Order: sequence, then C-alpha cells, then structure tokens
Amino acid sequence: MRVSTGQLQQLMMNGFQRGAVDFANISQQMATGKKILKPSDDALGTVQLMALKKEQANIEQFNSNISNARRQLGSAETYISSMSDTLLKLRDLTLEAGNGAYGLSERQALAAEMQSLKDALMDTANAKGSNGKYLFSGSEVETAPISGPVAGAYSYDGDNLGRQISVSSGVQVTSNFDVEKVFFNGGDFFQDLDDFIDVLNTQTGSVGNDVSNMLDSLDTSITGNLKLLTEVGSRINSLDKVENTNNDIELYGQTLQLELESLDYGQASMQLTQAELALQATQQVYIKVNQLNLFDQL
Repeated sequence: MRVSTGQLQQLMMNGFQRGAVDFANISQQMATGKKILKPSDDALGTVQLMALKKEQANIEQFNSNISNARRQLGSAETYISSMSDTLLKLRDLTLEAGNGAYGLSERQALAAEMQSLKDALMDTANAKGSNGKYLFSGSEVETAPISGPVAGAYSYDGDNLGRQISVSSGVQVTSNFDVEKVFFNGGDFFQDLDDFIDVLNTQTGSVGNDVSNMLDSLDTSITGNLKLLTEVGSRINSLDKVENTNNDIELYGQTLQLELESLDYGQASMQLTQAELALQATQQVYIKVNQLNLFDQL
C-alpha cells in the first residue's frame, strides 16, 4: 500500500495536534493545580468526585437544617424556662395564700399578682418562634395552642405530632413541642387557676382545701413542664453531636477530594517536559516531510 505525501502530511498534522493538546492539557493542569479537568482525564476519579461533591452538598444542607432547628429549639428552651419560673412563682403565692392570718385584702393582692402571672403564662405558652410559627402546638404550627376561656374553660387546640427535620443521613430531630400535658394532663390548669383566683378575691373563710387542690394542679403542670425542659435540652445535645459527626465526615470527604483532584507537580512537570519534547520532535519530522521531494529519491 502506497502512502502519498499528502497522507503522510495529514498523519504528521494529526500527531502534531495530539501533542499540542497534551501539552496544553498538562499546562492547564499545572495552572489550576487539578489533575482532573474533564471526565476523560480520569473516568473513575470523576465518578468518585461527583459522589463526594454530592455528599458535601448533602452535609451542607444538613448543617443548615441543624442551624434552623437549633434556633427553634433555643427559642423553645427560653420560653419553657420562663414557664417554669412562672409556675414556681404561682406555687409560692399559692402557699402564701394558705396563711391563716391573711384577710381578704391580702388575698386579693395575691389574686391580682396571680392573675398577672396567669396572663403572662398564657402568652408564653402561645409564643411563636423566629419563623413566625407557634412553638407549642405540635404540628399545628399555624394555630395558637391554648384558647379560652369559653364558658369558663380553656382548650388545647394543637396536636401531639412532631415536625421532623433531617439533620444527617437517616437521622431526624423533632423541632417542635406541645403543651397539652403541661396544662391539660387530666384537667384544665387555667380553669383551676381562674377558680382559685376567684376564691382569693371573694372568700373570707378558710381556703385550705382550695390551696391543696391548686397545689396539686400546679405540681402536675410543673412536672410536665420540667419534662419539656429536659426534652429540649436532650434534643439540643443531639444536634451538637450530629453536627460534630457531619463536620468530621465533611472534613474526610474534603481530604479525599483533594487527593483525587490535586496535581502531583513533580510528575506533571516531567510529563510537560516529555510532551514538549514530543511536540518538538513531531514539528521537526513534519518540517522534513513537508520539504520531502519524491523525485529527489529517484
């Protein structure tokens, strides 16, 4: 099979172009510090990089969710602590109301203070988070948890369901609470408190039984509220642990990504030199072929 001068020139040109592409590719790798600039540079490495970048994006989203959940849980913790303080203050006042030496005026003064605390307690129980959603209505975040009084009674209008937030692969945390068991655990705390305040405003005789009943209602609510406070603390601690784990995974992934992407400059420098030499050799051969005259060989 004969090879014409034109065909030989084309072969040389193709080789020259391949050499130029190799030289340019290695030069770009050295300029960027990355050995994978396109999938063809390392098909397996490219697949691994894509998986790592997807994992990094997931972790970034998980940590964003953790930040949002921590803000919401932090708000809940503040309000639950406030409810705890208010309930304990109401308990102290209830005990004080049992003082047999108190007359109606002293009891009425206590009643006025308890009424103010009761209003503040309802406001706190119906608090909203930074996102404008109710904190203590379960999953019914658009509904105030406590309403009333209607015919002297109050009601819990939320539910007992949690809103789950993904904070890691296969791990979720509940970001909201409900106060049904704090104020409606077998009774109606606010109605009990209203009734007791009425007694203090009107009763001139012994209030011993009323004090005992109010203390029972208060102790039930205080216990329920302490359980909420313990739960919110536990969830915040869980978030901290998960975030630390996420950060460890993220750091490990970044290390693997660097190993896959980072260029070995020593090896690349040798390859660049080889590519340059090959390119120069191809150029010289091309020049000679281009100058070749078949009749000079006859």
